[in-house]
Amino acid sequence: MNRTVWDTALMRGISALDTIYARVESAQATFRELANNHGSPLACPTGCGNCCVHFVPDLMPIEADRIAYYLITEKGDMIGNFLARLHEAEAIGAACPFWNPGKPGENCMIYPARPLICRLFGFCSMLDKSGEPAFTLCAKMPPLAGSEKRRFIGAKTMDEAFGSIPPLMVDFSRAIIALAPADSGRRTTIDKALIPSLSRVSLLLKFASADAASPTGEAPEDEPTEEAS
Repeated sequence: MNRTVWDTALMRGISALDTIYARVESAQATFRELANNHGSPLACPTGCGNCCVHFVPDLMPIEADRIAYYLITEKGDMIGNFLARLHEAEAIGAACPFWNPGKPGENCMIYPARPLICRLFGFCSMLDKSGEPAFTLCAKMPPLAGSEKRRFIGAKTMDEAFGSIPPLMVDFSRAIIALAPADSGRRTTIDKALIPSLSRVSLLLKFASADAASPTGEAPEDEPTEEAS
């Protein structure tokens, strides 16, 4: 990718988002390792993917931009399929438009670019109404050995059960909001968020390509709008 693309606010935001996603992965891996060492192994059932069924994820605009960039640059053939399935996402009990029921265990068609809410599911905790960390085993996960308990509230309870506290969802959510505070009220479902993002990222890449192809190395006269940059 030429430097022109990465020298834009949008792409710097995507790069920062990827850093947050990496933090999520690292925190969850640490929690699962500690839980395993504690005698409480946690894992999604083989070939599951049920979290994608009857669920259309919501996301921030920067996350939609990340997915749009992934689709345009790596999975262009999926864009038409997504547009054709838009009406499905509006149905009651709809599945994510990027859920592929024909590939058990690999159901997510945008897995490398999936949004935060999908990354957090199953291995993160949230704060309850009293501000205590709370963690619930996914309905498809087996209970812990010797216990039928599925919901754990409070740091002490979780430390006794898993040997550590699952990473908190709110920490990562706040980090993403901090990337673009003005967009904090623009969270929406993936089917609605991705359409403008596809246009925005496509425009950015078009201008970046024209700039790179310019014999003078100067940007074309029609610069991208602030929204695209």
